Amino acid sequence: NDIHIYGRITAIADVFDALGSTRAYKRPWSDEEIFDYIKKESGKKFDPTLARIFFSNINEILSVRERLQDDLEEKEAAC
Repeated sequence: NDIHIYGRITAIADVFDALGSTRAYKRPWSDEEIFDYIKKESGKKFDPTLARIFFSNINEILSVRERLQDDLEEKEAAC
């Protein structure tokens, strides 16, 4: 609780995005690997209540990721 709620939300969102993205130094993790990591770190690195909320809304989260990924690919193709 010493960490502001915005920081705790951002921690989960950032890890979800970063682990699932290709980086020069790593391959993207599968969704199952990411989910396992978030579950394992719930109560340690991640607020357990927010982790539960994340998983209870996972379909919407995956839908947004897919939609935004498609938008990015379209913008890159136009360049």
